[in-house]
Amino acid sequence: MSKHGKICLILLTVLALGMFFSKNAVSGENKGLTLDRAYGVALEENENIRISRQDLSIAESDIASATSNLYPQISARGAYTRQKDIRASSAPEKYGTMSLQLDQHIYQWGKVWSGREMAKYYYEGSRFRHIRRVQEILYQVGVRYYEALLGRRSIEIAENSLERATRQAEQARARFEAGVVTKTDVLRAEVQVARSREDLERAKNQYDIAREQLALEMGVESLPGKLVEPEERSFKKTSISDLYEKAISNRQDLLQAEKQLRGAEQRVDFEQADFFPNISLTGEYTRTDEKTLFYGESEDWQASLVLSYPLFTGWNNSSEVAKAKSEKRQAKYSLARLRKQIQNEVRSVYLDIQTQLKVIEQLEQQVRSAKRNYAQISAQFKEGMVTAVDQIDAFTALNEAENRLAQAYYTYQLDLLRLKLTTGTFKNDLLEKEILNEKG
Repeated sequence: MSKHGKICLILLTVLALGMFFSKNAVSGENKGLTLDRAYGVALEENENIRISRQDLSIAESDIASATSNLYPQISARGAYTRQKDIRASSAPEKYGTMSLQLDQHIYQWGKVWSGREMAKYYYEGSRFRHIRRVQEILYQVGVRYYEALLGRRSIEIAENSLERATRQAEQARARFEAGVVTKTDVLRAEVQVARSREDLERAKNQYDIAREQLALEMGVESLPGKLVEPEERSFKKTSISDLYEKAISNRQDLLQAEKQLRGAEQRVDFEQADFFPNISLTGEYTRTDEKTLFYGESEDWQASLVLSYPLFTGWNNSSEVAKAKSEKRQAKYSLARLRKQIQNEVRSVYLDIQTQLKVIEQLEQQVRSAKRNYAQISAQFKEGMVTAVDQIDAFTALNEAENRLAQAYYTYQLDLLRLKLTTGTFKNDLLEKEILNEKG
């Protein structure tokens, strides 16, 4: 082979290997659904997150609406008038007019500025509420994800149980044919097989339901691939007081409650301003096609500096101020209540984690003991030293221990996610992107 041919062969080989590994890499990416990918899909597709974004847009529009009162309000009006011909009057029978009106607010004890600041505080509170909603929705995605994993683990346990029950039934039938056990022992073993099949079907049904619930939380029609088991998380020892301080610094709903209180304070100033005079400037320019309206002129204008004061409004202003003060007190109480609630949540999830750690340790020991016990009972059953009832009891104890351990393990993993949610640090990497998107 020539030198040129060898070079071409090498290049073709490199290209083929590149395509092979590239294909494997792509297939590896699409191999299954990871928990992080589920979070990302939910952030894009979940309808409740989209609804929350629209709520935030509405709150932002309120700022523009409140600010608009600082600028001149200009309107145009055109009219064509036809009226009854009165011979004694010099007014024209028909004419057209076009006018421009201007209204400019000047002063009312800071009412407009208070309204603008109030809208800004409520908008900022809405942003914090939106981020907290996203956190809670993503946490629910995590809950559904682990429920599906538990369902899949339950299927594995049920399949192993069915396999053990089938072996027991075969042993019972063989011993019955040998005349060692009675027909009752065989029937008991067959009943255990039927129950194991029932447990397997129930586990499959629960798994399918869990997958549907996960798809709903993600906002998709169906799950894109098999669920990938996340890396096992562990609890890093820390004190409750440190966790509480972290929650106070990071909880978005607490920041929202603080902004709500500031907005409620501005609401009081906004309503109290109605007890003070309102100064405004009004102007109007009018042009007509009938000069007799303006004594031979085709246009007219006027400007007024208006001072108004509400003498009596049927106690409407007083009731609005009273309502605003009540809302302020409500916001203050809500903030204090939320602080206590956060402290309670931190303590609760911390104790749950400690409890689950002890439960898992005990259940792992139970599973090991149940496996040894089942193996011994099965061996003794072959030798005719124990009855079928003893074997079934050992079988049931092992099955229940494995299911409880699986339940405790996934509950513990969820508690670790709940701790992050409680301290306000859940999926902050995704939330930073969400904040940037909203600012953009």
